[in-house]
Amino acid sequence: METIKGSTKILKTLLSDLTTEPTVTYLAKETGMSRVGTWKLLKKMQADEIIRLLKIGTGKTSMYGMSLNWSNPVTGKKLALALTEDAQKHKRWANNFAELEDKVEFLIVYGSILRTPREANDIDLLGIVSDTSKFVEIEKSIGRIQKTQLKKIHALNFTRAEFKQELEKPNEAFVDAINKGVVLFGQENFIKFIKGVNRK
Repeated sequence: METIKGSTKILKTLLSDLTTEPTVTYLAKETGMSRVGTWKLLKKMQADEIIRLLKIGTGKTSMYGMSLNWSNPVTGKKLALALTEDAQKHKRWANNFAELEDKVEFLIVYGSILRTPREANDIDLLGIVSDTSKFVEIEKSIGRIQKTQLKKIHALNFTRAEFKQELEKPNEAFVDAINKGVVLFGQENFIKFIKGVNRK
């Protein structure tokens, strides 16, 4: 079970961490595993052709670069499952914002409402749409949903092109939202979108 959790966390980190060059040490910290355990897991994932490992440098100072293997269709399926399982853990928010599901490409809840929900002042949302014609519909839906919520909903909406531009600047607040937020709807669309973002 720990191996499955570890590989899932590695996959999500390689997908969503847009500004950090992942190393074995970094991934070990993210997964809560030892460096040796993380390395064994990475080698297994490489053998399963889910990730690619590239040796950088030689000798004791050598490091490994790593990336998702998108040519293997299993990679995308595993990621979609992992993101969907995350959403299930936050089913309350998925239920509360169900009205937005057919209006967005994908919807992310992020910020203090996930970390410290009792102390949070508002509910931060990121909605990504295919075109600007959806913005008015989303605002109307947010207005209706707000009547059922005690905390203020702070919703930001972007087209895919606009949000891609923000991430590529990079806008640190949005990069953090991608890295630590939960994709409530549109997990497969989110994966396709992130594949197209140029990383720093």
